[in-house]
Amino acid sequence: MPIRAIRANISPGFAWRLGLVALFCFGMAGWFLFDGTITYPRQRERILADPELRERAEVFQQLEREGRKHEWHEVARERDWPTEEPELPRTKAEIWTQLILAGVLAPPGLFFLFRFLVVRKRWVEADETGLRASWGQQLQYDQIVTLNKKKWAKKGIAKIIYDDDGRKRKFVLDDWKYEADPTEDILREVEARIDPDQIVGGLPEPPLEGDDDFDEDFEEEGETEEEDRERNEE
Repeated sequence: MPIRAIRANISPGFAWRLGLVALFCFGMAGWFLFDGTITYPRQRERILADPELRERAEVFQQLEREGRKHEWHEVARERDWPTEEPELPRTKAEIWTQLILAGVLAPPGLFFLFRFLVVRKRWVEADETGLRASWGQQLQYDQIVTLNKKKWAKKGIAKIIYDDDGRKRKFVLDDWKYEADPTEDILREVEARIDPDQIVGGLPEPPLEGDDDFDEDFEEEGETEEEDRERNEE
């Protein structure tokens, strides 16, 4: 009897993580860009345009360069200035640093945004003939060479190596990227369609409670016990 297709859609958690990383990158890039184009230049212009603010900043910087920063309070009182440390104008280097950081963060933001838009509708599927994926990759069960489960137990990754007109190709099942339960169901379907010696790097998945084989064994055991009771009564 043909099986109903088993489809594992992309995990919402995985897709939204990509979206959040993109949002973080764009948010930080926007912040740095705003500081580099508006906040820092305006602060610099404001201080340099005010004679008193500019002089206070220059005197404080001079004391810093000479290692006499501790004398600022005395100098400020002598000149009737506020004794708190003055606001220093942002340097051109600081402004350029903000612009560079914005430029560094924008490309990763675009990359993760592209990944989010691409993967959010992805899926992998198994039916009675083979496997297929939303991006066009597909194979028949009789093309499978090996099922590598080396990373399945710890990472939920199984690699299906199959023959495609003499070339070895790979089809990956990943229960972190895709919905976990359907992905495991697909893995079980693959294992049921290939020879046990084609499974490498791990053992086949144990039978689920309620499987036909499990139920049949249970029923046979129950029938045997009932027959023993009948013989004892005789």
